[in-house]
Amino acid sequence: MQDIDLDRRELLGFLLRSPLLWAAAAALPDAARARPELAVPEAVSDALDVFQIERAARARLDLPTIHFIVSGADDGKTMQANRDAFDDWAIRVRRLIDVSRIDLSREVLGEKLAVPVILAPVGNQQSIHPDGELASARAAKQAGQVLIGSTLSNFIVSEIAREAGPLWFQLYASADRKLTEKLIGGAEEAGCRVLVLTVDSNTRGNREGERWWARAAGGPAEGTRAALRLGNFEGYPGPPRVGDAALDWKSMDWIRSRTRMKLVLKGIVTREDTELALAHGVDGIVVSNHGGRQEESLRATLGCLPEVVEASAGRVPVLIDGGFRRGTDIFKALALGASAVCIGRPYLWGLGAFGEEGVARVLVILREELKRIMQFAGTTSLAAINASYLERRS
Repeated sequence: MQDIDLDRRELLGFLLRSPLLWAAAAALPDAARARPELAVPEAVSDALDVFQIERAARARLDLPTIHFIVSGADDGKTMQANRDAFDDWAIRVRRLIDVSRIDLSREVLGEKLAVPVILAPVGNQQSIHPDGELASARAAKQAGQVLIGSTLSNFIVSEIAREAGPLWFQLYASADRKLTEKLIGGAEEAGCRVLVLTVDSNTRGNREGERWWARAAGGPAEGTRAALRLGNFEGYPGPPRVGDAALDWKSMDWIRSRTRMKLVLKGIVTREDTELALAHGVDGIVVSNHGGRQEESLRATLGCLPEVVEASAGRVPVLIDGGFRRGTDIFKALALGASAVCIGRPYLWGLGAFGEEGVARVLVILREELKRIMQFAGTTSLAAINASYLERRS
């Protein structure tokens, strides 16, 4: 019976990830679409949750773009594990507490966040919307939240900085050290105060869905994406090579020696690497498996979080990404010791569905949902959220 239930869940997961399902849902009669789990909002103000915004984006975007956003490595099981892990924890709510005032703010690495949600780095956002990273930057600024600019952004980091509030820069290391120095220098000149080094990309994830649908589209979509700017590489005489299979702790030390920015490692998922990161003097950690887009490890980031938090022992902030879709998801990560969470796909769906307003709406929804569960739990500030508010489900 357990195997049958698992097979059903995997089938349902496949169907829910299918672009054809969302296209069919958009064509349903009004009576069927009145069900919130099937609704495809036509206006950004109509969207009630992140899942509805995702459906709106899927109804508007072409298949190669959808798979650019949604595809996970291999069979997508690590990507799904990120989502399933939230169901392993129940929230223990408290009663008869004055929750008329809720403080959602937190300082992380010198940045005051209105809500403990950071926009994770994503490249090639112009393939989703013409305003690309500029739209995301404006929405983040409006919400009082940090955007992490990507090495592979279509706009130059300095262009993004002019539209953003606090801006961090994500670095893909390159075997070409002069190129790495250029990227770091551009981020510093743009005013970035935190460098987020991605350490889970020593090779490229096997994202079969993205590759297959790009091929099936017949070429033009691939050509369009290939023709987009890679702003941070403009003016460099060599090829835009990113990724370094030889990246190691000595390489990280070299990168650290080349910048005045605080250094955060993105992609740490074990206590062993946390201890090494601290020994090498990093300023922060992001527990991340690249949204399930790289290795097919089957380890959810929420499952990895406790051992990283324990090993860090409060010496550096620990952030986390991977599968966050609800305010209750954020609450659970905070209760397990995360300082803040990073989101990727949710704001990309907002960008694809409604542009800047869609990104802003995603941030509003998550803020409202987090505030609501904090009120139900009786936690009036982020500092009050701890593991006593969680119960492990059997």
